Amino acid sequence: MSTPYSPDEPLDATDEAVLADLGRVALLADPVPADLVERSLFAMTLAALETEVMTLERMPEAAGVRAAETAPTQARTITFTSTSRTVMITVAPGVDGVRIDGWIAPTGEVGIELHRPHGEVLTTRTDEDGRFAFDAVAPGPASLVARPDDGPAVSTPVIEL
Repeated sequence: MSTPYSPDEPLDATDEAVLADLGRVALLADPVPADLVERSLFAMTLAALETEVMTLERMPEAAGVRAAETAPTQARTITFTSTSRTVMITVAPGVDGVRIDGWIAPTGEVGIELHRPHGEVLTTRTDEDGRFAFDAVAPGPASLVARPDDGPAVSTPVIEL
C-alpha cells in the first residue's frame, strides 16, 4: 500500500530527486542564454544613466551601397524618437565589424556615446548638421546616448548591431 502525498509535508529525498530531474529537463528544453547576465548588467547600467529613453521605430531593410564589383550589402535603418530628439542610424556591415552612420535632430553639435557591455563607451560629436559616425564597431548589443550641451541626455533602447 502506498503512502498518500501531501503538499503540507516537508520535502524529502524523493521530492528533491524529482525536482532535480525536472530542472535538468527544463535546462535541456530551454537553456539559460549564455550572455543573460552580461545583457542584464548592461541594461541596468544604461538604466542608471537616468536619461529619457527614446522609442524605437525600425525602418524596412534597404539595400546598401555597392562596393567595387561586389554584391550589395544589407543596411538597416533605425529611427529613435523622443519628445526632444530624433536619431536615425544606418547600420551596415564593414570590413572590421559594422559601420554606424547617424543623424540627430534638432541639429547642432551634440556629444554621442555608444555604450557596449563591460563598460565600453565610444564617443564622438555630431557636426553642425547633426551627422555622426562610428566605424569598425564589433557586432553585439549597444545603446546610443545623445548629450546635448543645452538639454537633458536621451538614450536609445539596446539594439543588436
